[in-house]
Amino acid sequence: MSGRRPALLVAHRNALLASGGGGVQVCCREYAAALREAGFDLTEVAFDHAAGFADRLLRRAFPKVSNVRTPPGLAARIEGALDASGARHVFFALNAFPDVSRRLRAAHPGVTQVFLSQGLESVDFCIEQRLRRRDGTENRPRARAERMLGRQLLDEARERGALDAVLTLSPIEADLERWLGARDVLWVPRTLVEAPLAARPVDGRVGCVSTLDHPPNRDGLERLFEALADLPPGFRFRLVGGPRPSGERVAARHGFVDYLGPLDDGALRAEAATWCCFAHPLFVQAKGCSTKLAAPLAWGLPIATTPMGARGYVWDRGAAPLAESPAAMARDVIAASSAARFAEGSARTRRIADGTPRLPEVAAAIRAFLDGLDARAAREAKP
Repeated sequence: MSGRRPALLVAHRNALLASGGGGVQVCCREYAAALREAGFDLTEVAFDHAAGFADRLLRRAFPKVSNVRTPPGLAARIEGALDASGARHVFFALNAFPDVSRRLRAAHPGVTQVFLSQGLESVDFCIEQRLRRRDGTENRPRARAERMLGRQLLDEARERGALDAVLTLSPIEADLERWLGARDVLWVPRTLVEAPLAARPVDGRVGCVSTLDHPPNRDGLERLFEALADLPPGFRFRLVGGPRPSGERVAARHGFVDYLGPLDDGALRAEAATWCCFAHPLFVQAKGCSTKLAAPLAWGLPIATTPMGARGYVWDRGAAPLAESPAAMARDVIAASSAARFAEGSARTRRIADGTPRLPEVAAAIRAFLDGLDARAAREAKP
């Protein structure tokens, strides 16, 4: 692919923040950076979700896992941007809308439509149901949950049928996309963008950054904390994230946890520089990838995690093992909590970081994938 090519990036306004935000914003920025590196000049088409009385009534009457409905006028705005820019590619970030895609297919048959997935909502809903029903905390009747999950799966399959391709954040998501009927799928590995830390590890101190009301995260932390036993003197687990009530409840149940609340980037770097180890306990297959793991990899911190926790990254188990159970991860965390072992653990992390694809490599893979789509479309268009 030679020269720059115009393309549209369609996303909710909040997903397109130039800085800050959470995993959604981080993933959107990474996708956009890779596409620009691959040779696309992106024109952003931002939208807001419909929030009128009728929309609220529909959400209440027909609850869905994802209640994102097609924003009014979005298809017409995309068509106008296509005409103005001459773009032949439309990338949907976070949300795809089958009615919009079908209209574009009819009016602009030569335009390639690609979904930039951040994971399947049906996956997280299914995990949430399993965990909440196991713990007795789910207040939805089973019949309603069944309808919501079934509707979500059918909606996701319908969306894939209207698209040319899907980019995903982990290999298992690529398999799930194929199962849903996506025509072509490419896994886009995570890249590292942060600068290394000037580490000053405090003996016995480990830490974690987590969204504490997300069921897979909450489950992972609780299972790890229950497995931590025979702790060395001075052991402290520093927990960063929100919401604050969730963190305070965790700290109240486990005396070795110091809950720090949410921290801004500068405060987090200063805090993490004192950790002997970054812990990311995850024991269920959550959607998307673990966005939080990119930071400690770039920082050079020793890492204790699991195969589920490392999803979305090119991970050499020979360089840094992954724990298969809460008990195994508890042993890893305790062993890594010694400042005397920091250099050894940091060297393992650097080996993983060195094997992580850089932005030009990821962009080249995306470029080759999209060129293949375009070439096939050109062949199929010939009489």
